[in-house]
Amino acid sequence: MTLSLLSLVLAISGQAAPPAQQPPPTVAPAIIQKAPPAPRKVYSETADAKAQIAAAVASAAEDDIRVLINWGANDEEACTKYQQVQRAPEVSSKFRDDYKLVYVDVGHLDKNMDLAKSFGVTLAAGALPHFTILDAKGKVLAQMSATSLASDTDAAAFDAKKMGAFLTTHQAPAPPPVGPVFDAALAQAKREGKQVFVWFAAPW
Repeated sequence: MTLSLLSLVLAISGQAAPPAQQPPPTVAPAIIQKAPPAPRKVYSETADAKAQIAAAVASAAEDDIRVLINWGANDEEACTKYQQVQRAPEVSSKFRDDYKLVYVDVGHLDKNMDLAKSFGVTLAAGALPHFTILDAKGKVLAQMSATSLASDTDAAAFDAKKMGAFLTTHQAPAPPPVGPVFDAALAQAKREGKQVFVWFAAPW
Protein backbone atom coordinates (compact mmCIF):
# COMPACT_ATOMS: atom_id res chain seq x y z
CA MET A 1 0.00 0.00 0.00
CA THR A 2 2.86 2.35 0.89
CA LEU A 3 4.60 1.65 -2.44
CA SER A 4 1.38 2.31 -4.37
CA LEU A 5 0.89 5.67 -2.66
CA LEU A 6 4.56 6.59 -3.39
CA SER A 7 4.08 5.76 -7.03
CA LEU A 8 0.86 7.84 -7.16
CA VAL A 9 2.58 10.83 -5.52
CA LEU A 10 5.51 10.64 -7.93
CA ALA A 11 3.16 10.37 -10.87
CA ILE A 12 1.26 13.48 -9.80
CA SER A 13 4.48 15.41 -9.18
CA GLY A 14 5.95 14.33 -12.52
CA GLN A 15 8.97 12.65 -10.97
CA ALA A 16 10.12 9.25 -12.17
CA ALA A 17 10.16 6.36 -9.80
CA PRO A 18 13.64 5.47 -8.51
CA PRO A 19 15.16 2.52 -10.37
CA ALA A 20 15.00 -0.81 -8.66
CA GLN A 21 18.29 -1.81 -7.05
CA GLN A 22 20.19 -4.49 -9.01
CA PRO A 23 22.44 -7.06 -7.31
CA PRO A 24 26.18 -6.44 -7.85
CA PRO A 25 27.58 -8.30 -10.86
CA THR A 26 29.21 -11.62 -10.15
CA VAL A 27 32.91 -11.56 -10.97
CA ALA A 28 34.29 -14.91 -12.07
CA PRO A 29 37.56 -15.84 -10.37
CA ALA A 30 40.58 -15.45 -12.60
CA ILE A 31 42.00 -18.75 -13.85
CA ILE A 32 45.76 -18.80 -14.05
CA GLN A 33 46.94 -21.29 -16.62
CA LYS A 34 50.42 -22.70 -16.27
CA ALA A 35 52.50 -22.89 -19.39
CA PRO A 36 52.98 -26.50 -20.56
CA PRO A 37 56.40 -27.92 -19.75
CA ALA A 38 58.92 -27.75 -22.55
CA PRO A 39 59.28 -31.09 -24.34
CA ARG A 40 62.31 -33.13 -23.36
CA LYS A 41 65.04 -32.87 -25.95
CA VAL A 42 65.98 -36.18 -27.50
CA TYR A 43 69.36 -34.97 -28.73
CA SER A 44 71.63 -33.43 -26.11
CA GLU A 45 72.85 -30.09 -27.43
CA THR A 46 75.75 -29.90 -24.99
CA ALA A 47 77.05 -33.48 -24.83
CA ASP A 48 80.46 -34.53 -26.09
CA ALA A 49 79.26 -36.73 -28.96
CA LYS A 50 82.69 -38.22 -29.62
CA ALA A 51 82.96 -39.33 -26.00
CA GLN A 52 79.41 -40.73 -26.10
CA ILE A 53 80.21 -42.88 -29.12
CA ALA A 54 83.47 -44.09 -27.58
CA ALA A 55 81.65 -45.09 -24.39
CA ALA A 56 78.98 -46.93 -26.40
CA VAL A 57 81.62 -48.84 -28.37
CA ALA A 58 83.41 -49.83 -25.15
CA SER A 59 80.14 -51.04 -23.65
CA ALA A 60 79.21 -52.91 -26.85
CA ALA A 61 82.59 -54.65 -26.81
CA GLU A 62 81.86 -56.03 -23.34
CA ASP A 63 78.53 -57.48 -24.51
CA ASP A 64 79.63 -58.35 -28.09
CA ILE A 65 76.80 -56.33 -29.62
CA ARG A 66 76.50 -53.39 -32.03
CA VAL A 67 76.27 -49.60 -31.74
CA LEU A 68 73.58 -47.59 -33.52
CA ILE A 69 74.31 -43.88 -33.96
CA ASN A 70 71.29 -41.69 -34.58
CA TRP A 71 72.40 -38.40 -36.17
CA GLY A 72 69.58 -35.85 -35.91
CA ALA A 73 68.17 -32.66 -34.42
CA ASN A 74 65.49 -31.68 -31.92
CA ASP A 75 63.57 -29.50 -34.41
CA GLU A 76 63.24 -32.19 -37.10
CA GLU A 77 59.83 -33.90 -36.98
CA ALA A 78 61.09 -37.30 -38.06
CA CYS A 79 63.82 -37.18 -35.44
CA THR A 80 61.34 -36.54 -32.64
CA LYS A 81 59.20 -39.50 -33.80
CA TYR A 82 62.04 -41.99 -33.67
CA GLN A 83 61.47 -42.90 -30.03
CA GLN A 84 57.98 -44.10 -30.97
CA VAL A 85 59.34 -46.82 -33.24
CA GLN A 86 61.77 -47.90 -30.52
CA ARG A 87 58.77 -49.18 -28.53
CA ALA A 88 57.36 -51.23 -31.42
CA PRO A 89 57.46 -55.04 -30.90
CA GLU A 90 59.52 -55.49 -34.08
CA VAL A 91 62.27 -53.25 -32.70
CA SER A 92 62.15 -52.95 -28.90
CA SER A 93 64.08 -56.17 -28.21
CA LYS A 94 66.87 -55.00 -30.53
CA PHE A 95 67.61 -51.98 -28.35
CA ARG A 96 67.38 -54.08 -25.22
CA ASP A 97 69.66 -56.93 -26.33
CA ASP A 98 71.52 -56.19 -29.56
CA TYR A 99 72.35 -52.47 -29.80
CA LYS A 100 73.76 -49.54 -27.85
CA LEU A 101 71.95 -46.42 -29.05
CA VAL A 102 73.66 -43.03 -29.24
CA TYR A 103 71.86 -39.78 -30.19
CA VAL A 104 74.14 -37.19 -31.79
CA ASP A 105 72.86 -33.64 -32.30
CA VAL A 106 73.74 -32.10 -35.68
CA GLY A 107 71.74 -28.89 -35.19
CA HIS A 108 71.02 -27.26 -38.54
CA LEU A 109 73.78 -29.32 -40.18
CA ASP A 110 76.28 -27.14 -38.34
CA LYS A 111 77.21 -29.34 -35.35
CA ASN A 112 79.34 -32.48 -35.13
CA MET A 113 79.80 -32.45 -38.89
CA ASP A 114 83.50 -33.34 -38.70
CA LEU A 115 82.63 -36.23 -36.42
CA ALA A 116 79.97 -37.45 -38.85
CA LYS A 117 82.44 -37.19 -41.72
CA SER A 118 84.93 -39.33 -39.81
CA PHE A 119 82.36 -42.12 -39.87
CA GLY A 120 81.71 -41.68 -43.58
CA VAL A 121 78.35 -40.00 -42.99
CA THR A 122 76.92 -37.51 -45.50
CA LEU A 123 74.02 -35.59 -43.95
CA ALA A 124 71.36 -33.73 -45.90
CA ALA A 125 68.36 -31.59 -44.97
CA GLY A 126 65.13 -33.56 -45.19
CA ALA A 127 66.91 -36.87 -44.71
CA LEU A 128 67.35 -36.82 -40.94
CA PRO A 129 67.82 -38.77 -38.84
CA HIS A 130 70.67 -40.73 -40.36
CA PHE A 131 71.77 -44.05 -38.90
CA THR A 132 75.25 -45.56 -38.62
CA ILE A 133 75.89 -49.06 -37.28
CA LEU A 134 79.26 -49.86 -35.70
CA ASP A 135 80.63 -53.19 -34.62
CA ALA A 136 82.13 -53.77 -31.17
CA LYS A 137 85.48 -52.37 -32.38
CA GLY A 138 83.98 -49.14 -33.72
CA LYS A 139 84.14 -50.17 -37.39
CA VAL A 140 81.34 -48.84 -39.62
CA LEU A 141 79.12 -51.68 -40.84
CA ALA A 142 76.16 -49.86 -42.41
CA GLN A 143 74.59 -46.48 -43.16
CA MET A 144 70.90 -45.68 -43.66
CA SER A 145 68.88 -42.47 -43.98
CA ALA A 146 65.44 -41.92 -42.54
CA THR A 147 63.91 -41.66 -46.02
CA SER A 148 64.66 -45.34 -46.64
CA LEU A 149 62.94 -46.38 -43.41
CA ALA A 150 59.90 -44.08 -43.59
CA SER A 151 56.34 -45.29 -43.20
CA ASP A 152 54.36 -45.60 -46.44
CA THR A 153 51.54 -43.55 -44.88
CA ASP A 154 53.55 -40.90 -42.98
CA ALA A 155 56.84 -39.67 -44.40
CA ALA A 156 57.80 -38.23 -41.00
CA ALA A 157 57.26 -41.54 -39.18
CA PHE A 158 59.15 -44.82 -39.27
CA ASP A 159 58.06 -48.22 -40.48
CA ALA A 160 58.78 -50.60 -37.62
CA LYS A 161 59.17 -53.59 -39.95
CA LYS A 162 61.71 -51.78 -42.12
CA MET A 163 63.63 -50.66 -39.05
CA GLY A 164 63.51 -54.15 -37.58
CA ALA A 165 64.83 -55.68 -40.81
CA PHE A 166 67.67 -53.13 -40.96
CA LEU A 167 68.75 -53.88 -37.40
CA THR A 168 68.41 -57.65 -37.80
CA THR A 169 70.57 -57.66 -40.92
CA HIS A 170 73.48 -56.01 -39.12
CA GLN A 171 73.20 -57.35 -35.59
CA ALA A 172 76.06 -59.36 -34.11
CA PRO A 173 76.02 -63.08 -34.98
CA ALA A 174 74.80 -65.46 -32.34
CA PRO A 175 77.52 -67.03 -30.20
CA PRO A 176 78.60 -70.54 -31.21
CA PRO A 177 76.92 -73.48 -29.46
CA VAL A 178 78.55 -74.40 -26.18
CA GLY A 179 78.36 -78.18 -26.58
CA PRO A 180 81.22 -78.75 -29.05
CA VAL A 181 83.50 -76.32 -27.19
CA PHE A 182 82.81 -78.03 -23.87
CA ASP A 183 83.34 -81.50 -25.33
CA ALA A 184 86.66 -80.41 -26.86
CA ALA A 185 87.78 -78.97 -23.51
CA LEU A 186 86.90 -82.22 -21.72
CA ALA A 187 88.82 -84.27 -24.28
CA GLN A 188 91.89 -82.04 -24.00
CA ALA A 189 91.75 -82.13 -20.19
CA LYS A 190 91.57 -85.94 -20.25
CA ARG A 191 94.60 -86.18 -22.53
CA GLU A 192 96.63 -83.77 -20.40
CA GLY A 193 95.42 -85.03 -17.04
CA LYS A 194 93.91 -81.68 -16.16
CA GLN A 195 90.56 -80.33 -15.00
CA VAL A 196 88.14 -78.06 -16.87
CA PHE A 197 87.25 -74.69 -15.41
CA VAL A 198 83.71 -73.64 -16.45
CA TRP A 199 82.69 -70.00 -16.16
CA PHE A 200 78.99 -69.21 -16.58
CA ALA A 201 78.20 -65.65 -17.69
CA ALA A 202 75.61 -63.63 -19.62
CA PRO A 203 75.85 -60.63 -21.98
CA TRP A 204 74.10 -58.12 -19.72
